[in-house]
Amino acid sequence: MPKTFACSSTDIDAVHNYIEISIDPHLLSTFSNEDGITAFLCNQACSEEFLRLKNELLEEVLSVINNGLTKKQLEIIKMTYIDGKTQNEISCELGKHQTTVHKILQGNIDYKNQKKRYGGAIKKIKRLCAANKKIKKILAQMKMQSINFDI
Repeated sequence: MPKTFACSSTDIDAVHNYIEISIDPHLLSTFSNEDGITAFLCNQACSEEFLRLKNELLEEVLSVINNGLTKKQLEIIKMTYIDGKTQNEISCELGKHQTTVHKILQGNIDYKNQKKRYGGAIKKIKRLCAANKKIKKILAQMKMQSINFDI
C-alpha cells in the first residue's frame, strides 16, 4: 500500500522489523557483486554459527550508529531507516527544509573538487564500520563459515 504524505508525528502506516545498513564495499569485496550480501546472508541461514555471527554483526553496526553519530544524524537515520519515513515527512515533522534533511543523511557535494561528497550520516557510518576491527573480524568469520558450508 503506498504511503501518503502527512505532517503528523502519529502517522504510522507500516511497521518495519528490518534495517538496511551500507558497509564499505572494500570489506565485502569477496562477496558476490551480482547478488549482494543480502542474498548471501539468506543462503547461509541454515548455519547456527552464521546466524550468531550475523546477529553479532548487526549489533556491532547498530552500536557504531548509536555511538558515532550526532544526535541530529541519529534521529534522522532512525526516522528514515527504522520508521520508514520519507525526507519530506521528516522535514515536515522537524520543521526543517527537505534539503537540510538530505544533507544530514547524504552530506554536501563539493562541485569544485570532482563532485566529492563530504559529511553526512551515511558516509560517516560507512567510514566508522570500515575502521571497526570487530566488524572486520566478524566479516572474516562469516567468510570462513561460508567456505566451510560450501565444502
